[in-house]
Amino acid sequence: MEDPQFVKSEVKIPSKTPGWDLDAWKFLPMTASGSSSRPLPVISADISDRAHGISANKRMGLSLFAERFASLGYAVVVFDYRRWGTSAGTPRHIVFVSEQLDDYRTVVKYVRQQAEFDPQKVVLWGTSFSGGHVTALSSEKNLNLTAVIAQCPFLGLGSGSSRLTKALLKTVLAGIHDILRQTFGMTPRYMPAVAQPGQVGLLTAPGSVEGMNLILPAEEGVYPNEVSASSLFELPFYNPRASGARITCPVLLVAAEQDNLCPLGFFHELKGLSPKVQLVSFPLGHFELYNEKGSMEAMVSFLEEHVPLDGSAPKSD
Repeated sequence: MEDPQFVKSEVKIPSKTPGWDLDAWKFLPMTASGSSSRPLPVISADISDRAHGISANKRMGLSLFAERFASLGYAVVVFDYRRWGTSAGTPRHIVFVSEQLDDYRTVVKYVRQQAEFDPQKVVLWGTSFSGGHVTALSSEKNLNLTAVIAQCPFLGLGSGSSRLTKALLKTVLAGIHDILRQTFGMTPRYMPAVAQPGQVGLLTAPGSVEGMNLILPAEEGVYPNEVSASSLFELPFYNPRASGARITCPVLLVAAEQDNLCPLGFFHELKGLSPKVQLVSFPLGHFELYNEKGSMEAMVSFLEEHVPLDGSAPKSD
């Protein structure tokens, strides 16, 4: 087995909520060990969204991406949102889009305050639901991002999501029940994040359970497969492509052409809104994209073009 070309450590990042730290992993390339090394470009990433952005954590495969980027010479900071994974926050496993966007902003501020990172070369990376987050954040001028990479990002609900079925009605009622429970100080009502079609759950598209099983780690207990039922109501009003015309930095969208969760048409729509958006796609389903080597190679090429490691300025668009 080859020696790793990076050093991994754990860090705690204070979140916007006092007392709630974000648990993070920091990956530094071995070349950063010398005191004369220049500050490194840094990639901030979250994966609390392997199930449509809502129910996973950084232990579910994100290391593979972080290790590759760090081996190339980039620094990487991987974190869990508040209430998820090993980060603090209660009640657990509740989705608040505003909180998750703030957690990304918090990590961006944190990495800019660390002497080992180059504050002028900050990249955001996300996949599925967090892919939507980084896409939305790419339009925030005050973040001054260098680049953004979004793999099979959630860019809004497709038209098929609103079809009324008995299962959907039961799911909505579970969400209302959860709101009532939490309003009166009770524990949340949870439901599966991933379930079979026709069952109560947040993600019930055909193939979702099987796809999730393909990418789950062998270690038991990593994936709880639960989310507060009221998290359902965060989705219909979230449209990360709405601010696409105001994107401020190069953005790479990596799409799965057979994705039944994140419609390909939304990717083309976003690309049409901004000349800064690049799109690559593969003839795969949503979950298959995670193990596609071509996806990783596209990301690496994008980084080499827009976030060079030789000390030169990023390419202007």
